[in-house]
Amino acid sequence: MKKYNKYIYISLLFAQFACQVTKKPIIQTTTQNVGGKPDNDIFALPPSSPSVINNQPVVEIKPEPVAIIVGTNELKTADLKIAFESSMVEDSVSPTIFLEQIINDQRIVADAKKRGYDASQDFKDEIESYRSILAESYLTDSTTIKFLLKETYSWMKEEVKVAHIMFQLSEFADPTDTLAVYQKLLDIRNKALAGEDFAALAHQFSQDKKTNNIGGDLGWFRAMRFLYPLEKAAYTTPVGEISMPVRTKGGYHIVKVIGRRPFSGNVLVQHILKSIPPNASDAEKLNAKTKIDSIYNVISQGGLFEEMCQKYSDDTKYKNFGGYLPVFGIGGREEVAFEEAAFALKEGEVSKPVRTAIGWHIIKLSKKIPLESFEEASIKLKDKIVTDSRGDIVKENSLNKLKKQMQFIEDEAVVKMAFAAADTNILIKKWDYALNDELINKTIFSIGKNQYKTKAFYDYAVERQAIDRIPSGFTPTMLMRSFYKKFVETTVKTYAEENLEEINPAFKLLMNEYATSLLKMELLNDLVYEKSTADTTGQRVFYEKHKDKYLMPERVMATVIASKNAKTVYLVKEVFEKGKPYNLKRMYRSPLYFGKSLSDLTPEHKKNLVYILEIMRKNKGYVVEIGGHADQHEGDNISAERIEKTKAFLVANGLTIDRIIENDYMKTKVADKFDWTKNQRVTFMFYSNFKKDVEKAFNAKDPNSINIEDGYFKRGENKMVDIAKWEVGTQSIVKDGQFADVIIEQVEPARYKTLRECRGQVLSDYQKYLEKQFKEDLVNKYPVKLNDEEIQKVINLKR
Repeated sequence: MKKYNKYIYISLLFAQFACQVTKKPIIQTTTQNVGGKPDNDIFALPPSSPSVINNQPVVEIKPEPVAIIVGTNELKTADLKIAFESSMVEDSVSPTIFLEQIINDQRIVADAKKRGYDASQDFKDEIESYRSILAESYLTDSTTIKFLLKETYSWMKEEVKVAHIMFQLSEFADPTDTLAVYQKLLDIRNKALAGEDFAALAHQFSQDKKTNNIGGDLGWFRAMRFLYPLEKAAYTTPVGEISMPVRTKGGYHIVKVIGRRPFSGNVLVQHILKSIPPNASDAEKLNAKTKIDSIYNVISQGGLFEEMCQKYSDDTKYKNFGGYLPVFGIGGREEVAFEEAAFALKEGEVSKPVRTAIGWHIIKLSKKIPLESFEEASIKLKDKIVTDSRGDIVKENSLNKLKKQMQFIEDEAVVKMAFAAADTNILIKKWDYALNDELINKTIFSIGKNQYKTKAFYDYAVERQAIDRIPSGFTPTMLMRSFYKKFVETTVKTYAEENLEEINPAFKLLMNEYATSLLKMELLNDLVYEKSTADTTGQRVFYEKHKDKYLMPERVMATVIASKNAKTVYLVKEVFEKGKPYNLKRMYRSPLYFGKSLSDLTPEHKKNLVYILEIMRKNKGYVVEIGGHADQHEGDNISAERIEKTKAFLVANGLTIDRIIENDYMKTKVADKFDWTKNQRVTFMFYSNFKKDVEKAFNAKDPNSINIEDGYFKRGENKMVDIAKWEVGTQSIVKDGQFADVIIEQVEPARYKTLRECRGQVLSDYQKYLEKQFKEDLVNKYPVKLNDEEIQKVINLKR
């Protein structure tokens, strides 16, 4: 299969269909089934799967009516109706145009299938890949995601301070063990409610080794910091009260809410670290403290934070980046002392040395970042919600909804016996079941009328035991529970995925649209687009036959300078007459000042040069003059050295040499007769090769004072050019209160465009010609039969 422009096309097409999934309200016909649910319910039951035993009697199914037959391809009335109603919502096309497009598409698809495009492996892979991506959105509970988005954002507006008591327990523990742990936590909660100290109870009972020695204190934190059930308890329990036991994957918790406050924001900080090893001697600790105090004193007296960081910080990961750390919020760092110091600062402020477990820090607050709006935050939040512990809630709700809608029924007695069948061999990955075990033929659960036997679960467990890591402390029953949970999830999801086209008309419509578009694209690409692009001889023949379509009218190459002020026009013309690059009379506001007889660039110099580079990057026509200057008490060559080192930095960082002018002013331009340090400098002046930049420079001083246009002009494109005589030279014109100079450099008579000049237009016209020919051939190749009665039902079109 050819790949010409394929992936660009696929990306655009996918974006279109993705929008349809999320936005387009596809109108669908629904018929009520026995259960009272519409047939188009995404979770409704499809026909029974052939891979599962189904003992129901065969029922004769009445054939669906056909609306259109193209060649041997049939388009059912139901499919035509869905496509038409979708088209009305999306495009509001007329019924006649819709029918013509449907027939045309069916002809192209028929031809593509006849040529075997639908049988190619590339086509099958593309369809399968798209289907798997699209199916995921149909099987995910979007209602839960929307709820969690709003809930999480509302929690992000506050921070809570909590303590907890935890008992460890596997999510696959026996029900009796689960109940016992739950009851123990209830008893402890009752003691706390009766007046016993929560911190003392946490110290005595909690199995969280990180916090039991500090009274279970989890400190201040914000949303997305802990497991969702624990976080939910913290945010929904009033201050001073204790939650009921909540379960996480780690066990059961009770949570006491100590405080609540508004969101503190996030911070971007820089830091300098003098590390202290865990086993450091007193002398080493004192040495680190002496060094950090010395660094702090230098910064306090005006030393550059970035320079001191690069020279002395022990944080090798961040020292060369100004000591900048990733943005963090409350509860985002292990070291509470560091966090508290950072949040206590004002922007630009530097902290005194702060001691943490790893050493001494000096912290500078670069920026405080407030809470984003819901619209801004929701994009990042959605990704986090489906990947952190909230993702488990989404998966669980999606699965439960599927199970309910698909009539998932579990035989609890069989499940219990299946769990008990495993022995300790499963813990060493050697368990197997007996083929004569009566249990293997019993139904462990069913989906609708389809029954799944215990043998299928046992086969799954045997396979997984060889692959999965077996957690420490698991019993055979616990391991079987974990395998069964995954088996049910996989089976239910696979069943729904395999039957989505039958379950949901909207999904079927999108898949049909995608397949049709892909086949059309491949066929037209081969027979029209690639052919037209490669066929240069055909392009030229087409161009020669239709030359009259590609006329270039008479035109002039000119520059128009217009203003309400004649003096401004004169000043601009004066700039242009001096030639390129044009002097913008724009000097960079901050020269680079050097110490006496010095030319090496300091970090502050480089910072300024980065700004110069950014200006040059944004303004492609700019040329920068580097001016070297020296004081009377310096050597003759020092100004040239300063130019050279400045130029070397700019070139090394991507500025091409042709965009640099070097001008060594030596000692000729004194900036200050009394302060000699102001003379030891490098200055920057900007020029440009673009006339529009001259316009910007003038308008920056006096807004809308000048308008400059240059290039080729045809009649009717510029009123000043229209008034001027079309001959080479400069003409001054006054019109409607505007003064203008029209500088005509060339007059070009009317002519045919060359093929090079109009190749894009010729190629487009040639492609349309080939496509029209191709479609006319298909009309003869694939006759159409229309069932007027069925079409009338759908689009109310009388022919």
